[in-house]
Amino acid sequence: MLGGTEKKFGYEWDIYREIIPLHEKQFVEWISPVPLSFFKGRRFLDAGCGIGRNSLWALKAGAASAYAFDYDGRTVRVARENLKDFPNCEVGFESIYDISFQGEFDITFCIGVIHHLRDPKKAVENLVAALKPGGTLILWVYAREGNERFLRFFDPLRKHVTSRIPPIITRYIAIGLTALLKVYLLFPHCSEYLKRLKERSFRHAEAMVFDQLLPEIAHYWTRAEVAHLVEGLPVTIKHLTHTNGMSWTLIAEKAVVQTVRIQNSEDRIQNGI
Repeated sequence: MLGGTEKKFGYEWDIYREIIPLHEKQFVEWISPVPLSFFKGRRFLDAGCGIGRNSLWALKAGAASAYAFDYDGRTVRVARENLKDFPNCEVGFESIYDISFQGEFDITFCIGVIHHLRDPKKAVENLVAALKPGGTLILWVYAREGNERFLRFFDPLRKHVTSRIPPIITRYIAIGLTALLKVYLLFPHCSEYLKRLKERSFRHAEAMVFDQLLPEIAHYWTRAEVAHLVEGLPVTIKHLTHTNGMSWTLIAEKAVVQTVRIQNSEDRIQNGI
């Protein structure tokens, strides 16, 4: 991430550092229709790992090994602490723009990061390059479809106010908005997403609100814009799902390059060519 955004998220993850059971449910939804069992025996890359909560569930599912990384020292320290029971997982300090893996991973995933980048296409190119032929790319990003009301009324607050002031002040604003949200959720709602928000503790809801108010960059993409992220890359989109009606999950498979044996002249003579 550029422009100091990674430092703001470092502040966030230094505060909201605990991993809770609800995070597993979220991860399962964000990677759907890929099941957790898909990670068993495979090596994965977690780009922009935050506190390590997504890597945790993949490792518990039996992943063979992993490399998780982020670009803030506080975030990396928290992730290393949360994943310390998994010696098969290395947690690194690295920018998604600078990774240079080539064909090393069975799965690369990036949850909630690409939409905060100035150059998302470059990041996706690096994630695809890191995949083995036949490997799986998983991206989860914000959707424009389903967030129209939020973008109309609340995103201007992020864009013009809360992303420009000290994070500690933004956090106090988030606490106040979370209190209002909790009151709002006391009323009956038809939306499945709002019903799910009732499951969250005040702290977890606060973390969600704070996360929305903090970043300087927050893209909300249409379906076509998400598909464009992998356009021209050696992958085939297998699924593009409107997750919870408010985000997009893209699952793509890297092309398998077939090696063609070039026969020498002697081979050709022997085969009558």
